[in-house]
Amino acid sequence: MLLCLLVLLLCAGRFAAAQGARPAAGPAPGRAGLTEPEAGRAAWEIRFFDQPELTLPVLVAAAVRHSAEVKALEAERAVTREDLQIARKAILGSVVLTNSLGYGNIANVALADPSVVPVRTDNSARHYATSLNLNLPLDRLASRPNQIARQKLQGQRLEYLAQSRRDAVRQRVIDLYQAVLLAHRVLGLRQQSYVNASLNAQLAEKQFRTGEATLADLSLMQDRFINASIDRESAASSYTTALLLLEEVTGAKVADLLAQP
Repeated sequence: MLLCLLVLLLCAGRFAAAQGARPAAGPAPGRAGLTEPEAGRAAWEIRFFDQPELTLPVLVAAAVRHSAEVKALEAERAVTREDLQIARKAILGSVVLTNSLGYGNIANVALADPSVVPVRTDNSARHYATSLNLNLPLDRLASRPNQIARQKLQGQRLEYLAQSRRDAVRQRVIDLYQAVLLAHRVLGLRQQSYVNASLNAQLAEKQFRTGEATLADLSLMQDRFINASIDRESAASSYTTALLLLEEVTGAKVADLLAQP
């Protein structure tokens, strides 16, 4: 029995040393420093957690720029605009521009019979002729407005798809932003529980040394402290994960995005 008591006292001493090496409040886990006092928070943190009306538009704009699907739809819209220009200019492929050059008088040029010897006269001179011919089937001519209208409708369809994708990205950013805020609140609560459990464990150790607390009371407080530590580390991991997922969608660090004017 005495040996067990000595072992427990040794463990309690190690626990007290560990508590002395670590501040009671503990450093803020992750990159955001969530448990620091308000005066110690960075400007981007205050904007991120306290000003969602300014934060969300920046995050959504970055996510839309980073979205590969939105970029693909924008490329398709550009292709459709080019196709529309091609459809409008397709009629020019059936237009033929010809020109000719001749020498002689008007009669010789008009006759154009190789068996007749041209007669040189005083008014013989060079003559130029230019013609513009249109060789287009009627069905192509009649369907040209329909083809142009079809390309316009295709462009409108892609615009609606792009808008739908932008809306989906916006909803995704809102969900991730809310997940980060929730993880931040949970981490704050876990931090408070950790501090309380640490103080209670230290108090129980002192009372055990003076005989005011039993060994069972000390063990209970130490178990609560260990559980509070585990809960705090789990909450810190959840917060870091939520923030990383948000940054994956936006394609940049939140601190860098909110640091911009």
